[in-house]
Amino acid sequence: MDTLPELSRMEKLGETLFKLRDYTPIPIILLAILFAQPTLVSLLVGGLVAISGELVRTYGVAYIGTISRTRSYSNGQLVQEGPFALLRNPLYFGNLVLSLGLSLMSNVSWLPVLVIAVFYGQYIPVVAWEERKLTHIFGASYAQYCTTVPNRWFPSLGRIRATSLYAAPNAWGPALKSEKRTLTSVFAYFVVMAVLFWLSTQGHTQVPLISKWSGGN
Repeated sequence: MDTLPELSRMEKLGETLFKLRDYTPIPIILLAILFAQPTLVSLLVGGLVAISGELVRTYGVAYIGTISRTRSYSNGQLVQEGPFALLRNPLYFGNLVLSLGLSLMSNVSWLPVLVIAVFYGQYIPVVAWEERKLTHIFGASYAQYCTTVPNRWFPSLGRIRATSLYAAPNAWGPALKSEKRTLTSVFAYFVVMAVLFWLSTQGHTQVPLISKWSGGN
């Protein structure tokens, strides 16, 4: 199956944004670097939050497999175990936590708000498209799953004892390999923020790069 019939405008937008999802964070990352004023506290707190988000992502990929990296309509089996027993989109929840962690590292007060706004602006259409696709593929099974796990965006703590939550994932190795690019990007971002912090400790006034380039002191 290569196409879905009669997609709404929202679903078409979601399909497009899904294909561009590797590139949409780039403007925010550039803003974070340009306006960054990192401190030791922001690096530690933001780093811990980012690591938590990446752990959620890796945990989800360990269940769903490397298909999470594809841009096709193909789907394997309907995954309902592990983090998928707590919410329907654990990888996107991981993305949100990871992105918030990165924004906290930069110590830019308005950046987390922008991250949240951009996240929902992108993923509400994406999820609309994916739900249409999954309904088309799995039919009543997916409808039942949505009833059992109604939460799209945040984990349901009421299901924390769900027996399927503790089922072993397919494999951690492929999940870690799949996340290699994300892990590399996060590490590179942390290094940039750490360097900016280090420069501020060497007697340099901690002024955002954008101000320096525009002639600020």
